[in-house]
Amino acid sequence: MAATPSFADFDRRARNGEPLSVVFFGGSLTWGANASDPQITSYRGLMAQYLRTKYPKTPFIFHDAAIGGTGSKLGLFRLQRDVLAHNPDLVLLDFTANDDLFSRDLPALTSYECLLRELIAQHIPVMQVFLGFKFNFGADWKPEGIPRVLAHKQLAAAYHTATGDCFPLIQRRLLGGQATLDQLWPFDGGHPDDAGYRLFFEAARDGFEQAVAEQRLCIVPDKPVFGDQYRNRQRIGLAEQALPAGWQVSKTYRTSLWFDGLSSRWMGDLAMCDSKDKAIIQPLTVAFSGTLIGLFGEADENGLSFRASVDGQPLLYQADSKTAPTEVWPCNVKHLGTGRLFVWRELAGNLAPGKHTLVLQPVFPNDQTAGQLRIESICVAGD
Repeated sequence: MAATPSFADFDRRARNGEPLSVVFFGGSLTWGANASDPQITSYRGLMAQYLRTKYPKTPFIFHDAAIGGTGSKLGLFRLQRDVLAHNPDLVLLDFTANDDLFSRDLPALTSYECLLRELIAQHIPVMQVFLGFKFNFGADWKPEGIPRVLAHKQLAAAYHTATGDCFPLIQRRLLGGQATLDQLWPFDGGHPDDAGYRLFFEAARDGFEQAVAEQRLCIVPDKPVFGDQYRNRQRIGLAEQALPAGWQVSKTYRTSLWFDGLSSRWMGDLAMCDSKDKAIIQPLTVAFSGTLIGLFGEADENGLSFRASVDGQPLLYQADSKTAPTEVWPCNVKHLGTGRLFVWRELAGNLAPGKHTLVLQPVFPNDQTAGQLRIESICVAGD
């Protein structure tokens, strides 16, 4: 791990040929969904090859810590296992898009800032990578109209991070006629083809070069910009707890609908109950302290739903603003197809500080004869 969060120090060590570890931490745009070969033609793959070429004497180890469809809140609970455990000398941080580009949601901002504070406090230089979707660009594009990017730039100024900003670069190429939106995003509006990923890479490369040239030194300001209420947190592994009747420890699935969704990469053994045992299954109870609580597990298309309560009060699930809240939390992936994926459910985000009790009760629909509820951990933060 780096001795200082300095890009000049990283550059010096790389030129000297020291072994260096680099972690790419983010969502599907970091993983490289829709790239022809995500390990090579994604922004992540291109950035790795650029560093190998720029520093030919250095034996780099590159770590992929990107899970599609996830943001910085889950990132809080993945930081130790998926990032810090690799002793990184440089971290490239995504999540700007997955934290909702058009939102000013404060909890997401504070969770993202918490990642910055902890990485830099560990003497790791950080590059914030600002990536976007097809609908973010075009003739009506206005940079001041994307509040999440503006807020993350505010954090970059406060923490002196490097930034790789794809937005002005892609917009210039579009307006100059060197590319079209359909060329960059021919498959869907979220994930580009190789040409789009190359522009993501160029933005990251240019930001890295600028940080090295300026000898950028990342800092942790005395006071957070948006908040630090998530500095205390815990990932409670259920396989390590005493389980109630009907529950047992199980290994994770070893296949998935897509590679970055392979749950065995992101979690250990888990607690599982099966609908065939519904006559004996008891509720799962977890004591915790915090204001934010989430569930991290896995499911297939037959995954069991559940009801959740904290301190006896039901927690309500709402798919979107157009649907009514319900006490039943879906825990399956049938809307995505037949297969297996990780599952993240943020159960509550504004609990009163202090001690609480969570109770989870599986739901067994009359028309469902098979299914399991598979939970790796209960994730809590705040105090």
